[in-house]
Amino acid sequence: MNIMFQLALFQSLLNSIPPNCSSQARDIYLAAVVHTLHHIWLSRNSLRFTMLTPSLRSVQVCIHADISLSGNIYGGKCIASDAKLLDAFSVSLHNRRFRDILFVSWKAPSAPWIKVNTDGSVIGTHAACGGLFRDHLGTLLGAFACNIRLSTVFNAEVHASLLALEYAAQHGWRHVWLESDSASALMVFKNRSLIPVMIRNRCHNACNQGIQIITSHIFKEGNCCVDLLANMGHSI
Repeated sequence: MNIMFQLALFQSLLNSIPPNCSSQARDIYLAAVVHTLHHIWLSRNSLRFTMLTPSLRSVQVCIHADISLSGNIYGGKCIASDAKLLDAFSVSLHNRRFRDILFVSWKAPSAPWIKVNTDGSVIGTHAACGGLFRDHLGTLLGAFACNIRLSTVFNAEVHASLLALEYAAQHGWRHVWLESDSASALMVFKNRSLIPVMIRNRCHNACNQGIQIITSHIFKEGNCCVDLLANMGHSI
């Protein structure tokens, strides 16, 4: 709670709020700024127009009560480290609610399918991609990483799928299961009009090599090995 507020400007006060705090903690900091300024203004008016000097203690109690009221009304969510701050202002913890927790893991295909996981990576405007082939026993059959220079994330993801099909054709694999964490990239195999014009001919050739193709989406957490390969592609 040791936050140093800059008092020169109101915007400086707002900028003093920690940028990486939870939404509920941010609500508390914002309420503290607004209610403190409000009670300073009320105390100034009381002193000027009624000649009554409010005590510092009474003003502090009022500010604390208003922050507590605002904090309990606001809908922000907290994290575990906010407990001390919220307890200081008697604010109830508003924990995040999860509708579902999904267990994400890679699953081996059924024989004779060979599953290839692909991923693309873009740093700035420079793209790279990678792929990883495994059989129904989870045995590593091959992998690739490639630097494709200037490109977008979507193009990098599609490029990775095309490289995977070309790689499979070279090795005589005729049952290829494409899996990616990019659902949009997988859609090009159902709707060819989504394929970028510059690689449309290459995609046509890759898909007409006598390979049976099925596709599936996997969350990024289950695609971490290929993500590392795609990042390695930047240095190639």
